[in-house]
Amino acid sequence: MKKLLLAIALMFAFALGAHAQDDSMGAPPQNDAAQVASPADVAKASAPTVTGNTAPGQPINFNHQLHVGTAKLQCNDCHEPNRGGATLAIPQPSKCMLCHAAIATDKPDIKHLADAAKNNELIQWVRVYRVPSFVTFSHKTHTSAGATCEACHGPVAQRTAIAEEKNLHMAGCISCHQQVNAPATCDTCHAIMSKNGQSPFDADKTVLARLHVPMASAHTVVADMHRSLTDSLAATATSSVAIYLRAPAL
Repeated sequence: MKKLLLAIALMFAFALGAHAQDDSMGAPPQNDAAQVASPADVAKASAPTVTGNTAPGQPINFNHQLHVGTAKLQCNDCHEPNRGGATLAIPQPSKCMLCHAAIATDKPDIKHLADAAKNNELIQWVRVYRVPSFVTFSHKTHTSAGATCEACHGPVAQRTAIAEEKNLHMAGCISCHQQVNAPATCDTCHAIMSKNGQSPFDADKTVLARLHVPMASAHTVVADMHRSLTDSLAATATSSVAIYLRAPAL
């Protein structure tokens, strides 16, 4: 009888442990700001710099050096926070015309903006940085921890045109997190893994198709990726792993 009771107790304990593990898988990603060394350390951290990229052509020749460096505008003056600060909006004509209704009104680009604002038209800006759909990212989390805009986007106040200067793909983000001992586990950036216990690549066939990765090899590639990151981040990554370390914009 004692053996039976002991067996039941052990089974009950294992069940509780499994339930607790499931609950932890459903928890939201940890806030980066709570685990970094200090705001000063975060402010010093920076994503790795990339070179050789050219600035894409834009429908309006917006000059960051003039607006930020000379006019001393702040990032949030044009890039208005959305979703509680998690994302920042790319400014549209109505925002631009708050200033340009009376500034440089004779310039062709400003006339273009004025016409677009009058007709409720949007400017089709060419994105320079884009976070893939399977990545959870919050501007507010990073800036609240002490991160600067320049750490991820480069010295925009010195640029007349914006090109990709920082590596904001997987390897670059992990490298920056490692500088300040910020969390860099799967659940830090891939919230969907916390919600259903599966890789985001299993959950989104469209993502796999755009990355040109066969469904059958997804598990193997993701496993190889994490082993490679543990060894030496991107330096020793295989060609298949490199697909994910520098995933294209989606």
